[in-house]
Amino acid sequence: QKNGSDVILTIDDNVEAKSEEVLRVAKEKWSADSGGVLVLEPATGRILAMAGDPSFDPNEFGKEKDLSVFLNPLVESVYELGSVLKPLTMAGALDANIITPTSTYMDIGEVKIGGYRIKNFDGNAYGLETMTQVLEKSLNTGMVYVARMMGHDRQRDILQRFGLGTPTGVDMPGEVTGSIANLNAGRDIDFATAAFGQGVSVTPIQLAAAVGAIANGGKLMRPYVIDRMVDDAGNETKKTPQVVREVIRKETADALTKMLVSVVQN
Repeated sequence: QKNGSDVILTIDDNVEAKSEEVLRVAKEKWSADSGGVLVLEPATGRILAMAGDPSFDPNEFGKEKDLSVFLNPLVESVYELGSVLKPLTMAGALDANIITPTSTYMDIGEVKIGGYRIKNFDGNAYGLETMTQVLEKSLNTGMVYVARMMGHDRQRDILQRFGLGTPTGVDMPGEVTGSIANLNAGRDIDFATAAFGQGVSVTPIQLAAAVGAIANGGKLMRPYVIDRMVDDAGNETKKTPQVVREVIRKETADALTKMLVSVVQN
């Protein structure tokens, strides 16, 4: 018989406690059935907090009747996350020099594609808007404009480069991948809705890693939760941060970061 190794996690107690508190308050405020908070360090991929609710007491897990609480919603569940995907679409067009943050388009409040009409979330038309304002106001019509400028192949490629549709390779069990498979049929409407995060499914950890790549100068990092392992003899095996790929140029990442700061400020 051999003793197992000690496993030291990347989780920060303080960040985790705050995340659980924020999650509890948000869940009560919106009367939500469930929720999750993930805090990821963009430069390394270290997971500093991972909170899911409903949760369970690991000391008394045998008493749980609802087995779904054992799933980690941030890694083992997929969602259609919507507008938080918009920066990824914008990144593709910026990186290909198809648009700049100050490029403009005319928003008439809707876009017709085949028999479909895509509108802004509030149903309003905003007139002449810059690409920065498209993100600030979260305009669906603006994202469809950006996607059409890119074309189908480039739009699919940027989502794949950001890691959508493939596992992140996080060192946790049960990771699922999400899917962008409906883009394979080549329908204009599917590419239009994917531009603002509808009709494609992702795990929260996939999207956190993807947005983290923007904050990390365009480099996508592999997320991880095991910091190091120490065996009986005191030998330490430490994880080192791993770059998956460079998704966009550093200049693109810097420009997009400024746009996203402007979203928060304005």
